Amino acid sequence: MVERSWSMSSAILLHWLLAMPALVEAGQQQRMNFVFMFPDTLRAESFSSYGLPLKTTPNLDEFAKTAVRFEQAHALHTQCTPSRVTMFTGRYMHVLGHRTQQHLIQPYEFNYLRTLKENGYHVQYYGKNDAFSADAMNLSASEWSDDHGRAYGDSTFDYPNAGYYSMLMDSSPSSKDNTKLNGDYRAVAKANAWLKDSPPQPFFLFLPGKGAHPPYGAPAEFHDKWPVDLVKQKIKLRPPYNPSKPRYHSRDQGIPHYRNLTPLDEDVFYKIQATYLGMVSYSDWQFGELLKGIREAGLENNTAIFFSSDHGDFGGDFHLIEKWPGGADDILSRVPVYARIPGASPATRGFVSKAPISLFDVPHTICELAGIDVTGDGSGKYGINFGTSLIPQLLHAQEGDMSRFVYSEGGFGFWNEVFPMGSDHLKPNDVMNLYYPRALEEMSDNGNGSPKWVMRRNLTHKVVYRPRGDSELYDMVSDPRELNNLWDDPAHKGTRDSLVAGLLEWLVQTVDVSPMHADPRETPTYPYMASSCATSEVVGPTVRSEDLKIVV
Repeated sequence: MVERSWSMSSAILLHWLLAMPALVEAGQQQRMNFVFMFPDTLRAESFSSYGLPLKTTPNLDEFAKTAVRFEQAHALHTQCTPSRVTMFTGRYMHVLGHRTQQHLIQPYEFNYLRTLKENGYHVQYYGKNDAFSADAMNLSASEWSDDHGRAYGDSTFDYPNAGYYSMLMDSSPSSKDNTKLNGDYRAVAKANAWLKDSPPQPFFLFLPGKGAHPPYGAPAEFHDKWPVDLVKQKIKLRPPYNPSKPRYHSRDQGIPHYRNLTPLDEDVFYKIQATYLGMVSYSDWQFGELLKGIREAGLENNTAIFFSSDHGDFGGDFHLIEKWPGGADDILSRVPVYARIPGASPATRGFVSKAPISLFDVPHTICELAGIDVTGDGSGKYGINFGTSLIPQLLHAQEGDMSRFVYSEGGFGFWNEVFPMGSDHLKPNDVMNLYYPRALEEMSDNGNGSPKWVMRRNLTHKVVYRPRGDSELYDMVSDPRELNNLWDDPAHKGTRDSLVAGLLEWLVQTVDVSPMHADPRETPTYPYMASSCATSEVVGPTVRSEDLKIVV
């Protein structure tokens, strides 16, 4: 059966009430608030509390001593929009086709933020979107502001020289707290001001910033925080052009070729890594400022605080940069997750949960902590979802399911997903766009440049299956850096076949979800007045109304 566990919200609410008698006043239970900081493009292994031998995240390191840290948290997709959509809907990407950057959450779909809002929470949103269609945003957030970004300088390499497409930038002279040029910090500053101004409670405050999203550049204090020589001394980049890896790793057919990275010296990739680590440290500093704001507002004792990210980044490893929608590497799927819940058992302070979890477990659990029954087996009010409760870990420091498999997926398989001009549908001949090479690669091989994949992973093994590409199998115990693809190794055929069979079972069990509403089967009366959605004349983003043909 598909691995999952369910917790009834009544039991969760009882646990919380018992833990927090001070919050029960005059017979009325005060519901906890939530703050969720969610910077873009942060891979777990680049955090010092996850083992990096550089002190990249001092604020989160200190926070982790008072919170729960999840060692093996994985995104459900390795690109911005699909990762966020799956997280907030509690459903895998393949359920409703959220495969591209342009297909966002729709008003007819369940999502956890809307559920919080409909159950009395004020949802305050500062940051980038990449998740909600306009109508869904209106239903899911109480107030929102598009504050995100990070200052950086000019490109280190001029076009069309090798290195231009590396996304490496010079530093910016901007100060770290310049709110005009640094939208991520502006979001934190706005949030702190809002927190101190008697905000409506209970609230859910969400800060999805740019984080460490390329281009690789930051205000000078953080851009140059980690010298290349120090990074080379402490970190060894994964080697490039591994013949056992999928095509996107290839020198002649992969990312290095399309981005013209092959002529670059090894030190350039270490500079990319060093700059990426500086961007991680900048996000950590902003988190520290947010914590100060929560304390100064007097909200620390009744506010749960979460921190995570949507996906990781190559950051120069394998001589690759940014993320790749066709890639399932751990440095792309494995993300940091920290959480501190008011009133939790003292044993949770510094507890590290090693059981695998998926990103949609986070908002699922937030709803449970809010006393909302989001049971996802179809028996609850909100229909089917695949989130798993993290209550045992967060309230009682009890380990999760150590045998759990987690899943991720990505890539493309149909013409409209990559044509015209790649999955981001760039303007034709926009050769100076830093995503131009990715568009060419995605369109290569008649649109199979980034083939569909599904990933299944537990604590010991990982399989990535590509029906039209190179599949992968790794022993995550002996090879945690994923350098030895065992897919074609006869000695591991049994393990491979067992993991692939599990993928088939997972796909069958999760491939669709039945809606909660029931349609009348009787023939409607004639004539029947069309509903508003049927007469809105809204068409898809790549279809012009004048191109539509009405067939009678």
